[in-house]
Amino acid sequence: MAGKEIREIHCCMNAADRLLIYLASSENGAVNVGLLLDRGPGCVAYFKKAFPEDILIEDKRMNYPLIDAVDAALAGRQASVRLKLDVKHTAFQMKVWKGITKIPFGATMTYGDVAAMAGCPKGARAIGQAMHRNPLPLIFPCHRVVAANGLGGFGGGLELKRYLLNRENKMI
Repeated sequence: MAGKEIREIHCCMNAADRLLIYLASSENGAVNVGLLLDRGPGCVAYFKKAFPEDILIEDKRMNYPLIDAVDAALAGRQASVRLKLDVKHTAFQMKVWKGITKIPFGATMTYGDVAAMAGCPKGARAIGQAMHRNPLPLIFPCHRVVAANGLGGFGGGLELKRYLLNRENKMI
């Protein structure tokens, strides 16, 4: 029986205003984006819990395509190159994540609306689970998906979700 494959994951951190953006890529593509407000650890410490078996290397070069895509997402424009991905997902999750890229910059949709768009009109909870498992926020803008009666949840916390939505609304 073969053991778990150990990847080399190259990580770095960027900042935009109060937002700390943690980026991780492998030789196969983008692995993860993490977001914090105001302060946080270095990138290796940040990703150690998520990738305890992998080799983490602080290296910006491997992340240039992901940096470009995140910068584009923060500015409300398309990335200059198609981003290769190295993420684990189900077909349903990828369908949902790709679907939410159609939500315009500065706009929101409810979990129910996204469920209907994904062909699963009674699947708002399934949409919430797909959002929770999104490894690339900003690339797949899960912060734009809200509850019918409020913000709903967000892996990074509601303060971060509010910050991202307010930041987009100030830019349009």
